[in-house]
Amino acid sequence: MKITFNIWKESLLSSLFCMLILLSKAQDKTWHSPLDATMISGRSIELEPQDGFGRLPSPYKNQVRESVWNLGLQAAGVYVDFSTEADSIFVRYQVAGGLNMPHMPTTGVSGLDLYAFDPKDKEWSWAHGRYQFRDTIQYSFENIGHHGNKVYRLYLPLYNQVQWLEIGTSSKYTLEFKKESSKPIVIYGTSIAQGACASRPGIGWTNILGRLMNKPIINLAFSGNGRLEQPILEMMNKIDAEVYVLDCIPNLSLRGDRTADELAKLIEDAVSFLRKDHPHVPIVLTGHSSSNVKGVLNLGTENEYTASTKVAEETVKALQKKGIKKLHWLSSSSIQLDVNSTVDYAHPNDIGMKKIADAYENILRRLVK
Repeated sequence: MKITFNIWKESLLSSLFCMLILLSKAQDKTWHSPLDATMISGRSIELEPQDGFGRLPSPYKNQVRESVWNLGLQAAGVYVDFSTEADSIFVRYQVAGGLNMPHMPTTGVSGLDLYAFDPKDKEWSWAHGRYQFRDTIQYSFENIGHHGNKVYRLYLPLYNQVQWLEIGTSSKYTLEFKKESSKPIVIYGTSIAQGACASRPGIGWTNILGRLMNKPIINLAFSGNGRLEQPILEMMNKIDAEVYVLDCIPNLSLRGDRTADELAKLIEDAVSFLRKDHPHVPIVLTGHSSSNVKGVLNLGTENEYTASTKVAEETVKALQKKGIKKLHWLSSSSIQLDVNSTVDYAHPNDIGMKKIADAYENILRRLVK
């Protein structure tokens, strides 16, 4: 009986000792809120701290459709840049929506991604993290080395609303938030540009493109709702952009009550609207990335994608003939998706995301400084 009591006592003391160590470690961290510091990147400067981590300023709630507003609360393409000499970085946050989707994993829908840029070598590196998806989600990027010379980039979830987020380091290290000041590339798109179905945020093609180009990207992509609508075009118009990208054809198919003439008019109006106040800013329109993919047996979707893409290309060519300058077309064939590039009928996997980003880099290198 005495032996059993001693074993129980030793076990209890051991547990208490472990709890004290964990408590000590938790108290040894300093937590930093990028929202309080107004250091959120990847979105319009119109947004204020009270807008949270979303992509649409609060006045737009009454200007856009409800579905667009709700998608705008999601943090696709939003990121935080910072520097620190800490060799371990911790993040804790909460989200408002479901953690995953049937065709997209939790790490992509609700997870984070940490990269680091070396200004001297002009190279990006990546850190994998340990994660716990609970009520408060936690990521730990540990033993990554001391890199005070690098700028870290933390990508936020692609398909979830972040309610609050803090970045922690050991209290003996400082953390300084950074923010880019160069002109952004502004992208208006669909679920594909929002990030479906990347396995993690850094693999969304707009985020890959930002690293390839070393340019800030503003992601105005709304799943199922990239329709060249006036409020979003007006928001784009307020941004002093390096390039405007209109990648909305996947949500503008020729079915239901939309005719080819109506699609052409929609494209013409969008280009004219942006061109009026920005006569010298390049505009890129893009075909459906899953149009004319060799080896796909489903003729219905293939015909649908091809038809709307053909109208868009013909409209761009007609506008170019009318004298619209710096208007460019990115064809589906330039993207080069294949039967291994998507998870379903249209949404790219990680292979597809890289192909799309590479195609954009190829055309944008000729258009930006």
